[in-house]
Amino acid sequence: MVFTRKMTREEKLIVEEIIRFVEDKHNRSEGHDYSHILEVCRFSIEIARKIKDPVDPFILICGALLHDIGRLNAPNGMFHGIDGAARTEEFMESLIDDLKTIRRISKIVVRHSPESMIPPESPEEKVVFDADALDRLGLMGMMRGVMGKSGTMEYIIEDRIAKRMADYHKLYYKESRKLGKNLHKETLDIVTRLRKGLAKRAKQIHEIENYKLILEE
Repeated sequence: MVFTRKMTREEKLIVEEIIRFVEDKHNRSEGHDYSHILEVCRFSIEIARKIKDPVDPFILICGALLHDIGRLNAPNGMFHGIDGAARTEEFMESLIDDLKTIRRISKIVVRHSPESMIPPESPEEKVVFDADALDRLGLMGMMRGVMGKSGTMEYIIEDRIAKRMADYHKLYYKESRKLGKNLHKETLDIVTRLRKGLAKRAKQIHEIENYKLILEE
């Protein structure tokens, strides 16, 4: 299955308008910047071309482009899926007069985020969920994950490790797992190195706390 159909000329123009919108809004974001949006779009298209489920290209691409719009001006991003769905509906209403299509797109936005507690159901929703998870893997995904986070270095790293270790196994499609196989391996290697670094650091801190290094000077 490539896609159920080809986008119309009007739909392509709408997509171009959305691209301009998200580029302007995300170009100053930390971690969830414009490059992340494009990567999720790319992964979404790759997954959709490989799976057997029917995927509407317009619904999918609009959802992928707008999936993180709720992160703008949201300090912790906890409810960015829900907030983003509301923003998506408002923005899309300025572009098209089709409530059913708008709702299908907004559902992608709300359901791509596990924090929304509403799991994806449609093929388009599952594809964007998987695509977003894939861009969290590997070196670049790990680096994106620590940007803008607050807390001790140990807390941030352990939190990222726990979440990244779970991401690969939450993917809906086996095609997504195939695409992310090397990224998952890269993630495991990074996790191993980080944990060794944290263990070494903890030992050094313990020695300093016991005054061993200080008293030797």
